[in-house]
Amino acid sequence: MQLKYGNDFIDVEIARQNILGELKLEKRTPKSLDTLLKESILNPIGRPRLVDLLRRNQPHDVVIIVSDSSRSIANYARILRFLVGEIVDAGIDEKNIEFVIALGTHRKHTVEENKSLYGDLATDFHFSQHDCHNNCVSIGRTSTGLEVQVSKRVKNADFVVATGKINSHYLAGFSGGRKAILPGISSYMTIRNNHCKLRRDGVALGAITNNIVAQEMEEASRLFGINYLLNMVETPENDTAQIFCGDAAFAFEQGLRVFRSMHSLVLSQKADSAFISAGGYPKDRTFYLSHKSLNSVVNIVKKGGSLILIGQCREGFGDDRFLRYLLNSNLAGLLSYPEEKIEVGGHRAFATAKILQDYKVYVLSDLISEELNQMHFIPIKNIDEAINHLRKDYGDNFTSYIIPNGTSILPTVTHVSREDRRTI
Repeated sequence: MQLKYGNDFIDVEIARQNILGELKLEKRTPKSLDTLLKESILNPIGRPRLVDLLRRNQPHDVVIIVSDSSRSIANYARILRFLVGEIVDAGIDEKNIEFVIALGTHRKHTVEENKSLYGDLATDFHFSQHDCHNNCVSIGRTSTGLEVQVSKRVKNADFVVATGKINSHYLAGFSGGRKAILPGISSYMTIRNNHCKLRRDGVALGAITNNIVAQEMEEASRLFGINYLLNMVETPENDTAQIFCGDAAFAFEQGLRVFRSMHSLVLSQKADSAFISAGGYPKDRTFYLSHKSLNSVVNIVKKGGSLILIGQCREGFGDDRFLRYLLNSNLAGLLSYPEEKIEVGGHRAFATAKILQDYKVYVLSDLISEELNQMHFIPIKNIDEAINHLRKDYGDNFTSYIIPNGTSILPTVTHVSREDRRTI
């Protein structure tokens, strides 16, 4: 079988008896985008139709929060254009509509990136980019004591529409919904004080209950008070599957149920190892992006097992703080690092350290081997090299899962009835 590697493929030849399954989701053919947009806007969840809501409230200005370049969203420009049409139909003057890019702590976009992400909207409307270090105001504290500071511009808007994509997320459990506020338009202090809790129990991919990071994000969103939400769920092939709009909490909750039903896999046993592709370019353009695929599989591989990550990483490691933490620290130091000193950007290294503590992680990439070794990963030159390691560690009868797109699945191992089990 072949796994994506940049714009190419890597052949993975493993004996059939060693493979427990190829973990991929069934292909889906969604409705046309026009149909999805009309159905969602005409059937909002927990709110009146947007055009009616705007006519009733008669806001002077409307802010639309949009995702940044780190969140690839299918058909985003067309979806946003449809949303703008609804707002204009309500009588809002185009000059009173502003797009705010929810950068969180990420770098600012170039003009070319805005054009690529948002199409003609980038030139037809006013776009501003959130600055987490300036012009933020406090809107209160969560039940955990986290002070929530957000963009003053967005907070002062008469009406705020938040947009985004629902996906699995290693800290928040899931992206979408409340993440438009925290981290999207929050201050650096608020984001740091939230993200630094990543090592606490309950913080994990696909987890919301008892997840303090997710809890604070949800409470921050409620403190802010999003007026209207529009979130997308995508197919495994990265096309728009469904659109959910309306009340920020209810629309997100319904979208989340659909995402789980589409992307969850229930397996009957854990394997000794897993071969994981990050999904090819652009998902594997940096190591920072590629290695997030590991979060999807740690629960289906035995502790002490091996993860073989396949990602070209043509643009290098991708985050200087992340790289610096892993290059200059041993695992014990990262795992015991004081929470109050963890900085955003580098925070991902601490989540990665938890994985490296429990698993051998082999990396097939274009990266420099010496740096990967120093970061506690094991570089390999080809798949045969990985297979030889597996035979040595677990015997000729080692077991593996093959995962063509590590960020598209939400797998668990559990014992359920045969009727309820979705197996490979």
